[in-house]
Amino acid sequence: MVKLMVPSINFTQTRGSKIEVFGPFDPPKQLTFKQVEERVLKAVRSWDRFPADKESLLKLDADLNKDFGFDSLDQVEIVMALEDEFGFEIPLQDSDKFKTIRDAFKYICEREDVYE
Repeated sequence: MVKLMVPSINFTQTRGSKIEVFGPFDPPKQLTFKQVEERVLKAVRSWDRFPADKESLLKLDADLNKDFGFDSLDQVEIVMALEDEFGFEIPLQDSDKFKTIRDAFKYICEREDVYE
């Protein structure tokens, strides 16, 4: 006769004990204006077709068309980079209003309730 050994595992939780959950369920940290500015500029700068010779022009008040020569397709790709950076979708009717980097910055600050 063969006797199989089956491990016994106890999954009961005692009353009053707490379960800690880590990871994507952590509450989001409140962003500051400075953090949003840095992340917006980083997203634009890290776009694979950003002209390296125009890095010195990369400021919030830079015009996407006049200063960098971006066309509408370039602007869509930049908006996609911003969506990836901040983790939310920017509707086309909102992103069409982005003429300067500051426009995107203001939109993100309003969307994320940044007040400091």
